[in-house]
Amino acid sequence: MITTLRHSQPASGRATRKPPQRGASRLVQREPLSARLPRPSLSAVKRILWPLLLVVLAVGIYELGERLAPYADRPISKVSVRGDLTYVDQLTVQERMAPFVEASFFKVDLDALRHDLEQMPWIAHVEVRRVWPDQVTVRLEEHLPIARWGDEALLNNSGQAFTPSDLARYEHLPQLHGPKRAQQRVMQQYQMLSQMLRPLGFSIERLELRAREQTSGA
Repeated sequence: MITTLRHSQPASGRATRKPPQRGASRLVQREPLSARLPRPSLSAVKRILWPLLLVVLAVGIYELGERLAPYADRPISKVSVRGDLTYVDQLTVQERMAPFVEASFFKVDLDALRHDLEQMPWIAHVEVRRVWPDQVTVRLEEHLPIARWGDEALLNNSGQAFTPSDLARYEHLPQLHGPKRAQQRVMQQYQMLSQMLRPLGFSIERLELRAREQTSGA
């Protein structure tokens, strides 16, 4: 028996292919934990921090005010009374204000002072304000008497009734009458008729508004 052997060499330039491995798995690299966690929202942080900052700021301002108040709250050293006063004595006003201005600058009760001055018969309007660092300014407006309201009071130009102590001194003023709470309406009627009669040389001495809107004058 004759056996012939052949030695075969691989062709040049050709790569040998390896058969694919069966059962092998591909490795996948996992993401780090920090990348998988949700990132905090900057807007949410701002919504939390802003209220806290405002609270801290408010508390700080309050504490600062409490510490500075004893140094800023000075005694009242000057009281100014302003206004064209004809019927009101300024000395009487000063005496009436004295108990109120004994308090310090921040503790003086301006509302109570204004209410007390408005109880004076000739005072129509009062304005009171503080002037830094230790003053109080009062502006007074007097009633301007225009007519008598019956036999018990006077009326100013707005129809507001007031009762001074020396009512008998004003008997020369025209006398107006009318229902209760009708002072302003009667004053308007009086002013309108006076403007009509003044160019003719007449003046009103007495005017009465009756309950049924009937006006009689003399």
